[in-house]
Amino acid sequence: MKHEEVYKLSDLFARYLLGKNGNEDLLTDLVNSTLREFNFEEVKDLEIIDPSPKAGFSLNLSENIELKESIIDIKAKTKNNETVIIEFQLCGNMDFLKRIFYYISKNIVNEVTLTAGRRQEGENYNNVQKIISINLLDFNLKFGDKGKAHRCFKLIDTKDLNISLDLIQIHILEVKRFIEIIKNSTKEELKNNRLLSWMKFFTSDNLELIEEELKEENQIMSKVIEEYRKFTSDDKMMRAYAAREAFLVGQKMMLRREREDGFDEGKLEGLKEGQISMAKSMKTKNMDINLISEITSLTIDEIEKL
Repeated sequence: MKHEEVYKLSDLFARYLLGKNGNEDLLTDLVNSTLREFNFEEVKDLEIIDPSPKAGFSLNLSENIELKESIIDIKAKTKNNETVIIEFQLCGNMDFLKRIFYYISKNIVNEVTLTAGRRQEGENYNNVQKIISINLLDFNLKFGDKGKAHRCFKLIDTKDLNISLDLIQIHILEVKRFIEIIKNSTKEELKNNRLLSWMKFFTSDNLELIEEELKEENQIMSKVIEEYRKFTSDDKMMRAYAAREAFLVGQKMMLRREREDGFDEGKLEGLKEGQISMAKSMKTKNMDINLISEITSLTIDEIEKL
């Protein structure tokens, strides 16, 4: 049976795949594959913080589709109390870097305040440990160079680059740039660099065509693909996914409308067509008509006539 393909960089699917109990091995493999590219020390015994149930979150659709921007996709701890933060971002610009700094800063504050009242204030700083931030972007940032698929930022001595403070690692993975790298890599290179197998999975639009290749390149992909099949076979999960995707499209449309000084008749017509197309797609998923109306801004009467 052929399963419906879902966008594998979706934050909803990412939480399902990497943010639930039992999938710590998948999360560890992705993290270590990323660290290995820069010869950094690998992590062990990752524990997912606030692990979610089967779906990676509540199955209540009304709670899921409007996932707030301030929610970290996946957070985990090592046995040495180091923090690992994983973020999936579908669109954005250089301002996204500010969001990364916000998450890191917020995490440091939370770590310190956890011990507040139990120790003297000065001693709380001992609770701050290394933070590894890994960010998978479905867009390219502009740093003024030719672009890189994988960058890592650390705190360094600006006059002696060999000296650094190993308190923060910020990894930026511009996923689209990996497509060409994967295309030009040999089988041996794909086997020796497990990060490429992860990027190959995330960028695939027809998993069946590369399923055996992925399993051969990285053994963990057998479980990754199994989890993907479970997700696409679960009616509740797919309804939540459809609702989330529709919500994101709706948000983009709203933002675009707000940023325009005005619409001519052609633009308004195009917007209406987009709303109708979205509503039709959501109806095929048997979504609640009131939810469709809220997301598309169409009236219930208009939706019923589609």
